[in-house]
Amino acid sequence: MRILLSILLLISTASTLLGQSNAPTTKVNPKSFPTNIHIGSVEELNKFDGKIIAFDGMIEKIENSRNNTPFYKLKISADNHLWTVLVFKNESNEVGDKVRIVGYLIPSEPNEVEKQYLDTKYMVIAFGLLDFENSNLLMAEGKQKQEWMEGKIPSSK
Repeated sequence: MRILLSILLLISTASTLLGQSNAPTTKVNPKSFPTNIHIGSVEELNKFDGKIIAFDGMIEKIENSRNNTPFYKLKISADNHLWTVLVFKNESNEVGDKVRIVGYLIPSEPNEVEKQYLDTKYMVIAFGLLDFENSNLLMAEGKQKQEWMEGKIPSSK
């Protein structure tokens, strides 16, 4: 019985210690969450093909993606929009919301269903969404989140 109790205590202590992190916590500052797409033109997007971009947009339409996550048509300029698929579920945002997105800009390759609406040269696979109005930050955990909070466009590595 004592051996069993000692083993349980050891496992409990080890789990507690492993669950703690000594990594510094990044706090939001005035430089947090920068963007690198400002005009939203096709020419500007061409420069970022295959790279990480961060931009502001207004949700014009919402579809369901192949992975059952939101697929947003975001207005990024007066005459341009980007379809953006989230890598996570989001039930907080709706048509008309203004959001800031960070993710990979890739060529559009719609499946049969997406061909009905995916009408742009590029789309974005978003790993982060920020909604200033509703104080909502949805983002995959990791180095990229920390970089964006520190005021850098996240690296792809």
